[in-house]
Amino acid sequence: MGNYLTIHLELDAIKNFLDKTLESVDSELSIACARDEADEFKHSDDFANAIFFPMRQEEIAIRATLYEINALVEWELGNLAGKFHHTNNQHSKASKRASDKPFELNFGQICKLIKKGYGINLNKMPGSEKTRWVRETVNDFKHRYGFKDPRKHLDSKRWLEQSRPARKDAYEAIDEAKAFLIALNKKCKRHEDNKGD
Repeated sequence: MGNYLTIHLELDAIKNFLDKTLESVDSELSIACARDEADEFKHSDDFANAIFFPMRQEEIAIRATLYEINALVEWELGNLAGKFHHTNNQHSKASKRASDKPFELNFGQICKLIKKGYGINLNKMPGSEKTRWVRETVNDFKHRYGFKDPRKHLDSKRWLEQSRPARKDAYEAIDEAKAFLIALNKKCKRHEDNKGD
């Protein structure tokens, strides 16, 4: 697992990207609003056209932020699970049939290996709720253009809803992922230290 410095640097780079993109968006929106107030737009839809691209840039930047957070978290979890996956498969005849590559494990298998190897329930970690939300939101966009997974919402109409993450969600996701990964890092180090005693 990455150390504290690496985790901070990775997430700070993601935040910096979001900050810079949103600064550019705000500047373009401000210019469009000033032009609108000065009655520079001749047609009723000119203002909507002027703000279309900056608004889309904002949506894309927020989604990209969530994608990057999810990729970082899944990478770190995959690394942790990989240690125990290799140990479990090393002497098993079944390992010839099963994948020896930890990054081919599905997310559920990764969580089980971490729980078995480190005794960590990922759902009880600080920041886990938002981190789980990030993963679900990223999957909604990756597989269904932002619409909820109907298999998870069979008893409601929620699957008809399209995810619309806002700036606040993106910034919260960065903070919560940091809390999640740092707490995970500490628990793993404690586990390793206790094992060495």
